[in-house]
Amino acid sequence: MDRELAYDISRCVHRGTLKLEEILPWDDAPCPAQVLRLLDEKPGAVRSAILLPPAGWTAAARRADGALTQIFVLSGTVRVGTAQLGAFGFAVLPADSGIAIEALTACEIVLICDRPGADDVPGVPLLVPDCLALEPFVPVIAGKRLDGFERRRLWLNERTGADTRLLKVPAHFGGVGGANWHPVEEEIYCISGDIQPDASRPMRAGSFLWNPAYSVHGFDERTESGCVLLEWHDGPWDLVRVPEADR
Repeated sequence: MDRELAYDISRCVHRGTLKLEEILPWDDAPCPAQVLRLLDEKPGAVRSAILLPPAGWTAAARRADGALTQIFVLSGTVRVGTAQLGAFGFAVLPADSGIAIEALTACEIVLICDRPGADDVPGVPLLVPDCLALEPFVPVIAGKRLDGFERRRLWLNERTGADTRLLKVPAHFGGVGGANWHPVEEEIYCISGDIQPDASRPMRAGSFLWNPAYSVHGFDERTESGCVLLEWHDGPWDLVRVPEADR
């Protein structure tokens, strides 16, 4: 490990506390949004946000800074090219795709922006009309098979290892062995249900959690009713437990 671990720095926010502002998800297409996270190394650059386009809003998925974008539809209907994406629709949009986007109704959309120019992905969009139609699998984390879980991989960047996932967690889950950390940035949006990494960061539908790389978290992870989570990472994800003696 080439970095020191940091403790208790995860950030959890709920949409009800976030202001409404206008951002530019793509060039020349301002859109109302609630910003979840900004990129640390580029002041003002959005990493993730909830887009709230009204019916009739249009854009072309083109970014001069070279940043690839992803969208996950929470509610409403959006047309991307000739495909219509409703709730649980997903798209990966390279910066040079220029594909047309139109909100057919008022929408709530999770926006994920990669670092400008970091991915060098050619302009072929990935469109998934219904992520729930993807075959789920049972994840194995830290050597433990998590029966009752359903994970769906929505996208993997083969070059960088960055990925986006949909995860269903069963009711009364109680964690995978206590405090842990990841070697990459981890962002999580709670679509439904409840979960907490610890008692000070309770999450419910509309909550967002950011676990910075090498940040120790998961001291008291649990859920009562179960939940559905959208997760994304900026590189190859792994989970490393912290030995009891080091906590």
